[in-house]
Amino acid sequence: MRNQRFFKGLILLLFVLIATQSIQAQDLLKGTNLSLLKADAISPTDLAKLKAQLTSSGMSIDQAEQMAISKGMPAAEAAKLKQKLGNNTSVLTGGAEKQMAVRENSNAESIDNAKDMRPGVAINPLIFGSELYTAAALSFEPNLKLATPVNYILGPDDQIQISVYGVQEYNGNLAISPEGSVTIPSVGEVKLAGLSIEAATQKLKTVMGNTAYSYLKSGGAKIAVTLSKIRTINIVIIGSVKQGNFKVSSFSSVFNALYIAGGPSAFGSFREIELIRNNKLVQKIDLYKFLLNGDQADNVGLKDNDVIRIPTYQSRIELQGQVKRPGIFEVLPGESISKIISYASGFTDTAYKASLKVFQRNEKERQVLDLLATQFESYQPKTGDVVVASKILNRFQNRVTIGGAIFRPDVYALSPNLRIADLIRRADGLKEDAFTGRAQIIRLQEDLTRSILSFDVKKALAGDAANNLLLQREDEILISSVLDLRETFTVSIQGEVRKPGSFDYVEKLTLKDLILQAGGFTDAAFKNIEIARLLKRDSVAATDNRTGIIIRTEINGGDLNSSNANIVLQPYDLITVRKIAGYQIPESVTVSGQVQFPGSYALSNRKQRVSDVMHTVGSFTQEAYLQEAYIKRYESDVDKERTERTVKNLQKKFKDSTGTLTTDNTTAFQIIPINLEAALKNPGGLADLILKAKDEIIVPKYNAIVRVSGEVLVATQITYQENQSLKYYINEAGGYGYDAWKGKIYVVYANGKVSGTSKFLFFKHSPTIKPGSEVIVPKKITKASKGTSAGEVMGMASVMASLAGVIIAILKL
Repeated sequence: MRNQRFFKGLILLLFVLIATQSIQAQDLLKGTNLSLLKADAISPTDLAKLKAQLTSSGMSIDQAEQMAISKGMPAAEAAKLKQKLGNNTSVLTGGAEKQMAVRENSNAESIDNAKDMRPGVAINPLIFGSELYTAAALSFEPNLKLATPVNYILGPDDQIQISVYGVQEYNGNLAISPEGSVTIPSVGEVKLAGLSIEAATQKLKTVMGNTAYSYLKSGGAKIAVTLSKIRTINIVIIGSVKQGNFKVSSFSSVFNALYIAGGPSAFGSFREIELIRNNKLVQKIDLYKFLLNGDQADNVGLKDNDVIRIPTYQSRIELQGQVKRPGIFEVLPGESISKIISYASGFTDTAYKASLKVFQRNEKERQVLDLLATQFESYQPKTGDVVVASKILNRFQNRVTIGGAIFRPDVYALSPNLRIADLIRRADGLKEDAFTGRAQIIRLQEDLTRSILSFDVKKALAGDAANNLLLQREDEILISSVLDLRETFTVSIQGEVRKPGSFDYVEKLTLKDLILQAGGFTDAAFKNIEIARLLKRDSVAATDNRTGIIIRTEINGGDLNSSNANIVLQPYDLITVRKIAGYQIPESVTVSGQVQFPGSYALSNRKQRVSDVMHTVGSFTQEAYLQEAYIKRYESDVDKERTERTVKNLQKKFKDSTGTLTTDNTTAFQIIPINLEAALKNPGGLADLILKAKDEIIVPKYNAIVRVSGEVLVATQITYQENQSLKYYINEAGGYGYDAWKGKIYVVYANGKVSGTSKFLFFKHSPTIKPGSEVIVPKKITKASKGTSAGEVMGMASVMASLAGVIIAILKL
């Protein structure tokens, strides 16, 4: 029994201690002895209550720590308590820090949530004013950084910053309690609800001056009161997209509230919104004043328990067509259609302003009304009207056109009694080349067909009534130029002039004039000149074979002052200036390779041969390979044209679509093998070829290598062995390959000459191998089971190209 009593007593003692700790924690600001208070023993609930006390009293954490130590709390425990309080950022700081606090909304979260719940697009975008509530970038949030309005009335949940400075100092951030008062340390409760900031400042100065802050009365200290956190107010919005009760900032206005509620509903009015306060209508809001003029006179501030009522609209019409802002507009009683058009910013530049089409509804059906411009001010539209502004016609009511040989061809206005002569003078008159004998008027008939009227321009300008016709709308006058009616003639000159070609014929053009236009004679011009002239005749006899008239003349030494140069030319004359017989500019050939003096050498006569040039060149180098010399001959324009023509004919004959014939036979030059040694031993013989201008004689270097390629085991290069046969070199390359075409082996010599294997009866002949040669073993053509392979096509194309080359070479001989 004794033990049971002991334990019961111990439990009761612990309970009392814990209760004491709790009471001391809750009464930190009012208690006198905190020596037994442990920071770790304070529960979260008690800590929250302690924070609330600090907040209401405006005391900082540092001030609370010093107070706890002064009341007996150990410094270590006070530091722990300070750390616990500092971990929560919601505890308000005092002193100078609080003076820099930014004004906040005491219930910002509820306002943000209401804004986020606002529908994105709940209003017909055609309704005028809907963009206020559908534009994502637009916002009507109240500005909390403005100075406190003069007429702002304090109320519960407002938070004020009180600063006393001077001889005495005090800084506190105090919230107005639901009873409308604030509690100031060493002063007590002061009721501020219902007062403006100015009145509250004066009252606080009086009350605090009569208590702990006596220097406020004497002027030794000053007081400043600002609004640091504003309260929220409750309002009701009905008739909006999102209607109901809203908590908004006490700074909010009607426009703020409408934005949060998403604006008027689909049938809500934009022009007769009501603000009801204390069951009385205090303001009617017309949003059109703001939309059209930026007038915010109706954007009044809200108070607690205000009601914003959005009634349904009474009358709406729709404007379509050529107005600057088509859409649906709300119409108040007494407003005319002219007023509504001004709401739409007026007509566009292309609008037909003489009348409007009004599509109305009656009790049974629809009807159309033609509304003239004179009725715009008086006509009051009815709800449901659809008003359409049409576009002006794409036509001119007073246009005439004049063109041709006048100075200012253009479009002109058709004035009353405008005649042809009047319009010509308005266009600054006729040009010098105008044909005045006859002109035309293209006239638009009533059935929109066109007719033509002719008149004499000269008589019309003289005032002749029969020709100076009265013009009508859309008339088009065309006055021709004599240059347009005259054929353009030319004369041509060819031969030995600097700029041969065709030239415009003019009256009295002479042979001398034409030669000068052609740049004069060349140095090769001969005195004989021929003029071929058009033969004009009415009929042709069966025995008359003439095609023109030939006129021959002479101009000696290019003297254009002679009488023969003054022959008057006629249209289409063809003048030919002959070339001096035997006139030829000196030409040359080039010798390169293994010679002592390579370079260019002039041709002294037309039949100069290889031996003639080589005697001039001099001796050869020790490495010269005379047996394999060759000539590189560049084709003249005539040769190129003949080659191209031959290739085209062969392509058609062989049906070559691969382009091989063209590629292989249209080169810039041809290689001609020569036996230079034989040419020098027997000048004028068959080996001694006649040279052409721009020929290049190339004497190659002796090359003691024989190349073997194609279908052999290994393509390689082999040292030349005198008197060795073709078979020797193939064996040196590893022998024939699997697909070697043994009967078609050919050898390409250093000078470009080709020699192939041949067979007669049972005798087979192989080409002789020389230094610098290349032995080529072609691939055997195999037949596919179906069709022709790509390889066969290429092989056949190569054969055709070779054949074409042979034919072309023969043609050039």
